[in-house]
Amino acid sequence: MTDNNQTTVRAKFILNLVISIRQIAIYPANHPTVVNSIRAVLDFLNTLFADYPEVVVSVSPDNNIMVNNEAMTDKSAGDLQGFIPIFNKLGIEGLIFTPQIKAAEVAEFIKIAVLDAAQIKKTPDLNELFASRGITHIQAKQFSYIKVEKGMEGAVVGGAGGSGLGGAQTAAKDEQKTKLKEYFANKISDQAEIAAIEAGIFKAVGSELKEKGKVGVASKNILKKFIMRSGPENDAAGRLKTALLDLGCPAADVEQLLNRITEEIAKGPAVRQRGQIDSDALKLAEENRALKSKLAELESQIAQVSNKLVLAEKQNKRIHDEKQRIDNIVHNMAEGMVVVDAEGKIVLVNQTAESLLGITRNDVGKYLKDVVTDEHLLTVTRKIPAGTDEVFEKDIELVSGNESTKRVLRTSSAVVEDPNGNTVGMVTTLNDITRQKEVEKLKAGFVASVSHELRTPLVAIEKSISMILDQSAGQVSDTQKQFLSIADRNLKRLSTLINDLLDLSKLEARKMQIKRELVGLGQIIDEAVAGLDAWAKTKAIVIEKKVASGLPLISVDQNRIMQVLINLIGNAIKYTPPQGVITVSCDQPDSAGMIAVRVADTGPGIPPEDIQKIFERFYQTRERPSSDIAGTGIGLTIVKELVELHGGRVWAESEQGRGATFIFTLPLVAPAADGQQGG
Repeated sequence: MTDNNQTTVRAKFILNLVISIRQIAIYPANHPTVVNSIRAVLDFLNTLFADYPEVVVSVSPDNNIMVNNEAMTDKSAGDLQGFIPIFNKLGIEGLIFTPQIKAAEVAEFIKIAVLDAAQIKKTPDLNELFASRGITHIQAKQFSYIKVEKGMEGAVVGGAGGSGLGGAQTAAKDEQKTKLKEYFANKISDQAEIAAIEAGIFKAVGSELKEKGKVGVASKNILKKFIMRSGPENDAAGRLKTALLDLGCPAADVEQLLNRITEEIAKGPAVRQRGQIDSDALKLAEENRALKSKLAELESQIAQVSNKLVLAEKQNKRIHDEKQRIDNIVHNMAEGMVVVDAEGKIVLVNQTAESLLGITRNDVGKYLKDVVTDEHLLTVTRKIPAGTDEVFEKDIELVSGNESTKRVLRTSSAVVEDPNGNTVGMVTTLNDITRQKEVEKLKAGFVASVSHELRTPLVAIEKSISMILDQSAGQVSDTQKQFLSIADRNLKRLSTLINDLLDLSKLEARKMQIKRELVGLGQIIDEAVAGLDAWAKTKAIVIEKKVASGLPLISVDQNRIMQVLINLIGNAIKYTPPQGVITVSCDQPDSAGMIAVRVADTGPGIPPEDIQKIFERFYQTRERPSSDIAGTGIGLTIVKELVELHGGRVWAESEQGRGATFIFTLPLVAPAADGQQGG
């Protein structure tokens, strides 16, 4: 390789090393920019190894980077001097790079180079630190001695100890080496120590000048470095001249030495005032600290954003998985589901709803009224008031020209609200209950037919027993009368049961007739209590009435409301133990025009798990006394249907062990659409 090529390679080697150190302070070691710079360092090193057994990097006395004793003075190559602060921080004379070096070793060296000086000083032997990081092909050449030429030994040993190293003790020699090293590293500020170092240097230079008539390059470099370090304001050159003349050096030789040193200093970087140097150094240090602080802040922000991004990605995956799971559930439900927004546009429709309504997923985003032509089906998203948590159910019969394809759908609709209570849409589920309705129709027909067939013989038996009891057919004994009375009571229970079954059949078929008239609710309560009072007294139960005075007339079917009260009071008598109390109360109507009737008992109460089921058909609570008359489980079902047929509602309140209260409400004025129960 030619000298010019070698110079270029050496310069590029140093330049890429500087670039790598600066980049790793900003980017992680595995960043492509850093990796590429380290690869370039290795490439140039391997090129140099072709001509040299090792590559030695050092700093000359006049602060130039040296590669294998060749000064890197070509400024056009880049900021080669940027490597000098690394030498100062590491406190070394040079670095030795040997063949077979790996990229990982260069990367670890760069990581060490960007450490704070305090961290580096924790391991005094830099080569030990290198070894601990796996660096075996880079060695640090630390300050174990200061290279001087013959005649300059006195500068190292000290002024009063003689003119050469041979006449000094080894301990004193090592101490002077250390002091000179520390002074050039800006670690000595005591003026007495500096004066002693200066005297030693001046005496050694004077001895060499007297002996040879000139001063060697190494001695000159130490003098220049010392004078530049002292600064022009301290006039170190003037003191040197005085010291040399005092030592007996020829004046011409002294003048020539000073002129040459002055010229060489002038050719180098301009010498600035020490105060300015210190000021600039402080400024640079402050800027460096600010940049490091900003970098740490940015790294912290990047870490926070990165953590948030990771969390967001995890949350997004959870949401996506949850949405996928819900979509799979919804689209494979046996029930149809339709979701519309506040404007009536379809948001979601599953496969079952597509089949039931005759629409497709392509209709999502369209108005429901534009894709569903059946007027009955449009009611699934109508007339549900906002701000309610109730679910509204409705059975819809889809009329078809072919009787065999007629279908009945049961819809359940609920309003969807946002956290602020604003209506954002509605969700409706659809169930095909055609088969269920057919079965119910057959059952109702069977019950009605059987009930009618049973009533005829029962009436005949009841009339016959009545005639025997009133002795129209002849005298009967007391024993006969007792047995006939038992038969008569059971016939009445059987008649009541058949009537209940007929009523339930009519209610299920929606053919119950309501014949409204204006009556006093207090009068109905009086008659119901009077009819059941005798039964209550047989169990030593007291029935109390608390009816507000001046109640307004109410438009109801008197017989049906009487039936409701008899069912509720009779139920209370069954469940209330002897010596108990049943209270029937009624207050004035509320502001909505609804009047409430309460039937409260002192029985065992209703278990929490039963209270929501007691109005279901044929359901009986487990708390019924075993000795009491058995019921059928349809009385409360009839109560609920009759009350709702009047436009009211019924519910129960209970605390187990402290009795139960049944409340039903009725509107004072009949609803606009009333009369025969319809579908």
